Amino acid sequence: MKSIKTKIIITMLTSVLATSVLLLIISVVSLNILNRNDSDLLLEYIARSSSTLINGALDTTEQSVESVSLYAVEQVKGNLDRLKNDIPWRENYLSAVESLALSEIANIRDVEAFYFRLNQELGVPAGFFYQYYEGTGKLEKRLLTDISMYDKDDYVHVGWYYKPLEAKKAIWLSPYDNYNLKKRIVSYEVPVFYEDSFIGIAGIDISTKVTSRELANIRAYHTGGAILFDREYNIVYQKSHVRGLNRADFSSIQEGALQAALSSIEIGTPVEYNGKHDKLYALRLHDGMILCISAPLSEINASQRNVLAISVIGSVIILAVILLITMLQINGFLKPLKELTTAAEKIADGNMEVSFKSPHAGSNDDEITKLADTFETMANSLKRYFDHFHSLAYTDNLTGLNNKAAFEMTREVIESEVKMGRASFAIVMMDVNNLKTINDSIGHEKGDELLVHCTHCMRQTFVGYPLYRIGGDEFCAIINNTTDPQVLIERLQKLVASMSNIDFVSFHVPYQIAAGVAVYDKASDTGFQSVFNRADKAMYENKQALKALS
Repeated sequence: MKSIKTKIIITMLTSVLATSVLLLIISVVSLNILNRNDSDLLLEYIARSSSTLINGALDTTEQSVESVSLYAVEQVKGNLDRLKNDIPWRENYLSAVESLALSEIANIRDVEAFYFRLNQELGVPAGFFYQYYEGTGKLEKRLLTDISMYDKDDYVHVGWYYKPLEAKKAIWLSPYDNYNLKKRIVSYEVPVFYEDSFIGIAGIDISTKVTSRELANIRAYHTGGAILFDREYNIVYQKSHVRGLNRADFSSIQEGALQAALSSIEIGTPVEYNGKHDKLYALRLHDGMILCISAPLSEINASQRNVLAISVIGSVIILAVILLITMLQINGFLKPLKELTTAAEKIADGNMEVSFKSPHAGSNDDEITKLADTFETMANSLKRYFDHFHSLAYTDNLTGLNNKAAFEMTREVIESEVKMGRASFAIVMMDVNNLKTINDSIGHEKGDELLVHCTHCMRQTFVGYPLYRIGGDEFCAIINNTTDPQVLIERLQKLVASMSNIDFVSFHVPYQIAAGVAVYDKASDTGFQSVFNRADKAMYENKQALKALS
């Protein structure tokens, strides 16, 4: 028969262990769901924001070529016979189309070539062809390619002519090595028809640097990034991936797994692949290629594993401490089992605010009190670990800064320090000017991009100090009194001014960050809120001053 001491020890440890395991399971499941949702949203956000930039460049290219083709059709109306037979009229016609093409092409980056080629069956090669020449850094007019020298199926030489003609509609050609230009390009081709008569081809060749430059800067977690596929799921771009050659640590098995995953999923859906070792999110670009944002699941789940390891170690330590204290203090503790059982049941139900005090007097009173304190310590420890799980939700999804919930927690801590007479802090309030104008004129996606830009500026300025996003375009930094906050504000606004000039092409209007600061004064401030109000007022005054100057 087991002694009462053994029974109490077993009962206590069983209750604590069950509670710990239950809380650990609940926390791990909750964290897993939150982590999975966050990773899906992050990969989707990176993919959509990146595709917006790339599609913008592609759309500009399409509009320019289509403008040239529409103009070419408009000019030939009623003059089809003259186009075929009147050489002077044809030359004037081509000259007019060429002038428009030159003006349109000025808006496009990384143009390798553009051209307008009349129907080969009109008799003689006619049109114009401009190629980027690296020696001068300019587009220079070149001789026309003799289409008759090549077979129709010779894709790398004359695919630009016959593919859109066969399709009878505007098409993007997949990236290929153009032997005429001797470069890796992607082409947009528009066949020009008038009254079912084929007039010619208007087209433009764009360097693959258009997409590569954008994709090279994309990072997902630590080692994840962007991968670009053509319509047949062949890799066009990957970081450290050069001209179809696999990077050193990217095996053919992984490449095959990517292709298989893409061919079997609906584009725009997060999916795990490669034996569930990686996750990707894919979107189709306007030119038909597929942009994927891929990241290893090991990195996505790293924080979850760390929390789990800490929880397990912490639980083991707590159980060891409880066992040691119980064995040292259990002698003579026989009577108040009911009170102790009640306290254990409350802990098992998830009530971490247990405070156990025995109503009995006598020699057991001190031991009961100590055991009750041990239970309380255990509950507090478990509560801290549980709270730690929830702290992962205190980050703003868009900017990566601390969110409003984190700000309120910091406020409570500082209020406690104020009451104890140990507070020493300053509050810097910040607000982004012209955000509403950008949202209303060019869309909320651009507005979000602006907020991310401004966040980078704040991080570079307030190094080592916590930053919070407490509203749509409202931010706050809390610094100590050892730093001159006004110097930081001037540095921030100078940095933002330089970035605004650079970003004017993207946002169309200048933007600013209005800022105000207030330093805690023990003699006059009643608490955190009074300092906050003064900083907010100073920020508003600075906002008005900046508007007056702009």
